[in-house]
Amino acid sequence: MQPAPAAQNPSMVDAKAAPAPQGLATNLLFLLSGEFAAKLLTFASFSYLARTLGPRDYGFIEFTLALMVFFTLPVDLGLGSYGAREIARDPSRAPQLLHEITGLRLFLSICSMAALAIVAPFLHQSHKLKELLVLYGLSLLGAPFLLQWLFQGHDQMRWVALTSIVRQLSYAGLVLLVFRRGTPLLYIGVIECASVAAAALFCVYVTRKRMQLAWPWPDLKLKRLLVHLKESSPIGLTELAWGFMWYFCTVLLGMIFSDATLGWWGASHRALMALHTFVWLYFFNLLPSISRCALRSKEDLLDLMDESVRFTAWTGLFAGGFLMVAAADLLGLLYGPNFRNAAGSFSVLVWMLPVAMLSGHHRYILIAYKQQGRLLVCTAISAATAVVLGLILVPRYDGPGAAWALLIANIVNFALVYFSVKQLVVEVPVHKELVAPLVSLTLAAAVFLTLNGINYWIALTAACAVYITSFAFVDGRRFAEIVMAAARRRQLAGQVL
Repeated sequence: MQPAPAAQNPSMVDAKAAPAPQGLATNLLFLLSGEFAAKLLTFASFSYLARTLGPRDYGFIEFTLALMVFFTLPVDLGLGSYGAREIARDPSRAPQLLHEITGLRLFLSICSMAALAIVAPFLHQSHKLKELLVLYGLSLLGAPFLLQWLFQGHDQMRWVALTSIVRQLSYAGLVLLVFRRGTPLLYIGVIECASVAAAALFCVYVTRKRMQLAWPWPDLKLKRLLVHLKESSPIGLTELAWGFMWYFCTVLLGMIFSDATLGWWGASHRALMALHTFVWLYFFNLLPSISRCALRSKEDLLDLMDESVRFTAWTGLFAGGFLMVAAADLLGLLYGPNFRNAAGSFSVLVWMLPVAMLSGHHRYILIAYKQQGRLLVCTAISAATAVVLGLILVPRYDGPGAAWALLIANIVNFALVYFSVKQLVVEVPVHKELVAPLVSLTLAAAVFLTLNGINYWIALTAACAVYITSFAFVDGRRFAEIVMAAARRRQLAGQVL
C-alpha cells in the first residue's frame, strides 16, 4: 500500500518533517557513542572467552549464538521496525502500540521457546551444548521488554544507546567476574539471561519514569494484534531470511567440522558482525527520517539520500580496504595468536561492509514506503543464494568458502533492492557517489603495494593518509559543515534547557 500524498494531511507533514542533517548527526552521535562503548565491552568479554576456551570450545558458543538467531528473530517478527515507523508518523499512537506490541512479542517468545524445546533434542551435538541452548532460550522471555523500537520512534536515541551499554556491561562484567578456565559452558547461558533482564528493566524504567508512559503491560486484543502482524510480518520474515543469509553458514560449519575451524570462523564472523552493528545503527537512526519523507515529496527523499550515500561510500570502502590488509593482526590482537588463521575468512567478509552500507538505503526505503512484501522477496532470494553457495563451498573450503557465499549473497541483495526502489519509489543512484572513493582506494592500494616491501606499518599508514587526504579534498568541507552545525545545535539546545 502506497503512503497517502502529503497534500491530504499537510498539518501532519509540517509537524513531522524529517530533521535536518545536523539532527540526524546528533542522534547518530548518541548511537555510535553508546554502541562503541557496548562493543568494547562485548569484545572484552568474547576476547576473554576465546583466550580462555581456545578455538574448539569457543566454537561451541558461536554455534549456539548462530542457532539462537533463528529463534530470536521470530520473537520480534518485524514489530520493532513497524512500531518505530508508526510512532514516527503519529506519536500519539505510542501508548497503544507499546501495550499491543509488547503483548504480541511476549506471545511470540513463548512460541519460540516451545519450538526450541522441540528442536534441541534432535541436534547431533553434545549434551552440554544442548543445555546451553535451553538456557539461552529462557532469555527470550525478556525480549518483549527490550523497547529500543519505542525510543527509536520518538528519536530518543540516547536511550537506545544506554540500553546497549546496560546489556553489554552486565554481560561483560559477569563473564570477567565468574568465568574461568574449566568453568562449565552452562554459566554463559545464565549470564545471557541476567544481561537481558538488566536491559529489559532499564527499558521499563525509562518508559515509565522518563517518558511518562504507562507500564508496558501486554495487551492481547486479538483483532488489533492481527492488524499489526499483517503489517509487520513481511518485515519479520525479511529479517528471518536475513538471518539465514548471515548465519546459515555458521550452523553448517558447526554440523560439519568439530575442530578449530568453527572457532576461527566464529571469531572472524563475530568481528564482522560487531562492525556491521554500526551499519545497522546508522540506518536505525535514519529510518524515522525516511518514514517522514514518505509523507513528503520525492525530492526530500533524494536530498536526504544524496548526503547519506556519499558518506557511506567513503567510510565503507575505507573500512573494507583497511580491515582486509590488517586482518591477521587485528584478529590476533582481539582473540589471541591462535586465531590469526581466521584472517582468510575475515579478509573476504569485510567487503560486506561497503555493500551493506550502500544497500541499506534501499532496504530501509522499502520499509518506510510500506513495500515490505518486495523487500521480503529480495531478501528471500538472497538468503537462498547464501544457502546454496554455502552447501557448495563450505564442505570444500570451510571458512573462506562461507565468507564468499555471504559476500556474493549480499551483492545479489544489493542489486535486487536497488532495482526494486527504482521501480516502486524513485531511483536513488549510487554509482556517481562511488567514483571518487573508488579512485582514492585505488591510489591508496598502489601506495601500500609499493611501500609494503619496505615496511608494512609505513605502507599502511601512507595508504590511509592518501585515502583520508582525498576525502578531505573532495568532500571534507561538506561534512565538516554538517558536523559543526550539529555541534551548534547541540550547544543551543543545552542553553535553552
